[in-house]
Amino acid sequence: VPRDHGASWDFENVRDHYLGRLYGVDSVQLRADDLARYLRLSRLATAEVMEATIAEWRRAGSSCDGAMVWMLKDFVPGAGWGVVDSTGAPKLVWHGLRRAFRPIQVALTDEGLNGLGIHLANDTAATVRAKLTLLCLQGGERMVVRREREVDLPAHSNRTLSSAEVIGSFFDITYAYRFGAAALDATVVTLDDAATGARLSDAVHFPLGRGLLDADPGLSAEVIAGEAGWFLRLRTIRLAASIQIEDPHYRAEDEGFNLLPGEERAVRLLATGSPEAVPSGAVFSGSGANEVCYQGRRA
Repeated sequence: VPRDHGASWDFENVRDHYLGRLYGVDSVQLRADDLARYLRLSRLATAEVMEATIAEWRRAGSSCDGAMVWMLKDFVPGAGWGVVDSTGAPKLVWHGLRRAFRPIQVALTDEGLNGLGIHLANDTAATVRAKLTLLCLQGGERMVVRREREVDLPAHSNRTLSSAEVIGSFFDITYAYRFGAAALDATVVTLDDAATGARLSDAVHFPLGRGLLDADPGLSAEVIAGEAGWFLRLRTIRLAASIQIEDPHYRAEDEGFNLLPGEERAVRLLATGSPEAVPSGAVFSGSGANEVCYQGRRA
């Protein structure tokens, strides 16, 4: 575990700090009681912190001009600090950074009494016309606010909208005013191509913290065999955030993404060993407390 020279703490202490702040758990107790969940949450915390940090630096008005990644690759098998593991396979933090560096990006920042900052970036060489959708959810499912608007993102542009501007009226979206009980527990903002409907980017904000992630989202997983190989079809009834897929013979082409209520997505499974092996593993959502097992079959 890396340690700064002369410091009384090491980088594992830093990760455990964010693990507690993000998920409201005692990292020491969790490590003793449920090591598998502790490791799952540790991988997720690292990815979420890096993704959120890059999003903050990319927003319009940020004074940061760049960042240095500690290391690309782990030196040996284990809980290293690389973006990919010692075999070169992408880790959860790699997927988080890939999302954070999307050429067309939407990110959210909590501005307290001023609501949410909605930051839109287009680093491509062409103007993009997109549909921005803002959803405020209660219980991860019931929609309390929905707003849509089309936005033009000029080439190499970066702009910020306020949630109040998008909603068009007062709404305590960050639960900063605290007038009674919170009306929502999650806000999702998506950015889709206005012409094709293809998803370009999405971001989620939890005004009450990530306690919602412990609830069962009603996630289901089904293995599908296609011409391009194995796929895992995921469906959810309620918001399923930070999807993780664990399989002894395969790795997912994408992880750490969010599924909206009623959304379905097919994720390609890439063989890590014998391509003749049949996919068999588990999907975890949110804080890793919810597990859905899957088992493939040969035709």
